[in-house]
Amino acid sequence: MPGPDSLRAVLDSVFAAPEYRWIERPHPFAFISRWWIALGDWLARMQARHPDLFLLLFWALVVILVVIFVHGIWVMTRAIKAAGAGADVAGAPLPAARDAAWYRREAARLARLGAYVEAMQNDFLGLVLELDQRRLLRFHPSKTPGEYATDNLLPDLTRPAFRDVVRGLYGHAFAGRPCGAADFAAWHELTAPDRYAGAH
Repeated sequence: MPGPDSLRAVLDSVFAAPEYRWIERPHPFAFISRWWIALGDWLARMQARHPDLFLLLFWALVVILVVIFVHGIWVMTRAIKAAGAGADVAGAPLPAARDAAWYRREAARLARLGAYVEAMQNDFLGLVLELDQRRLLRFHPSKTPGEYATDNLLPDLTRPAFRDVVRGLYGHAFAGRPCGAADFAAWHELTAPDRYAGAH
């Protein structure tokens, strides 16, 4: 039978293996706990040494908390009111910030400056607003030109021309195809609202 010394030697050799080396690994967020404890200690010392200053700090923090809470309620209320005001009530179209004539004038001004792509974008918006007034499509600020091409009440004969307008806009404004004066003039001819419906 082995003696106690040999048994201890075997046990020591077993527990000397790396698997039995117990090392306490620090938690990655342990510093937050240390800061929290330090803050609690600091506040306790302040309360003991400077009670008036502690009360002042306490009520200042309460006021800040109330202000944050009231501000959050105010922001939420405004957001709910804005969503309600901007909602589509009884199918009524949402108003544009400016009318069709303004966008047409802006398109002409930009074209004179040689900014043809920007002119196309304004010209298209002017066309959409005019067709909206004639109830041939429905303006909505979130709609894309492609959506207007598919979601409209244009006569069948005029839909291909309107799709050409949208394709031209996408090609120059979004695909980066160069747009010169002749390109803009040819595209602009397709944006006359009377092409899609008689004048009202």
